[in-house]
Amino acid sequence: MDDDNPVGAEAQASGAPPRPRINRHADALKARHGDRVWRIGLDGGFSCPNRAGGRGRGGCSYCAPGAAKAIYLPAGRPSIEAQVESGIDFLERRYGSLLYFPYFQAFSSTFAPIPLLRGRYDEALRAVRARGGLRGLVVSTRPDCVDGEKAALLAEYSRSGLEVWVELGLQSSQDRTLTRIRRGHDYAAFVRARETLGEAGLRTAVHLILGLPGETRADMLETVSRIASLGVEGVKFHDLLVPRASALASEYLAGELSLMHASRLPGLLADCIELLDPACEVIRLQSDAPASELLAPRGRSDKTVLYLAVEALLAARGTRQGSFRGDGGGSPRDGL
Repeated sequence: MDDDNPVGAEAQASGAPPRPRINRHADALKARHGDRVWRIGLDGGFSCPNRAGGRGRGGCSYCAPGAAKAIYLPAGRPSIEAQVESGIDFLERRYGSLLYFPYFQAFSSTFAPIPLLRGRYDEALRAVRARGGLRGLVVSTRPDCVDGEKAALLAEYSRSGLEVWVELGLQSSQDRTLTRIRRGHDYAAFVRARETLGEAGLRTAVHLILGLPGETRADMLETVSRIASLGVEGVKFHDLLVPRASALASEYLAGELSLMHASRLPGLLADCIELLDPACEVIRLQSDAPASELLAPRGRSDKTVLYLAVEALLAARGTRQGSFRGDGGGSPRDGL
């Protein structure tokens, strides 16, 4: 395909769709497993060091007390098995899905002793296996909740034939920003965690937030360049949201916090994607939260609309994922 042509001469001649310019995780999973793979979001009942670790921080400044949870989770404190059943029923009704990764999503899902972690992971895997279509395991956590013992536990599942991902919340590589948002760890902690997971043969995905307080475009692109240099296997981009119950909400209401305008997001995402390794799988491009829980922003784009806008922008530029990898965090558009 001609990268200077938004459609491509071969695609025009054959009627085939153009090759995506973003290496989407969903597409990569389908290629590896032969069909779409869906995540079953689970709440393992874990907390995090910023809430229960004696730090007294009450969570990161952008975090709502309830954390990120799937909309289909039963009310109350359901068992892992009940959550799996509810999740699969929902996904089958909506998508006719067949293949699954149980996804420990809420809070820090390695923040517990090894026996407890093993018990929760095993329960989820048994429940999905009983329904059929088990393909892997995803665990979301923090860099300061990863060590060799926990990596070794997760590596056991990988050696059994499952595709195992560990998602690390980094948000920014700028230590001043990490302090500002009360993360409770520095960038060096992320580097250590990534090395530990890599040595165990585990796939690492990193969460990044665009538009954090005080960050410039150069800061954000430097973060992307840094994580690209570490060879992470996946990335989740989030735009900054202000949940009503978060610490950022009071700053926003006091006029002490301004958010990046939504119109800037497609261009910034395109800049970021040009810096990524082409093999890195892009899992998401924006945050996901019920509008009723958000103080700001309002009127956000649909995820599909945003993806198509970024693809179109890359096509118009004649670039794709990895076009400017290793350029030090800039691009030919710097200063424009």
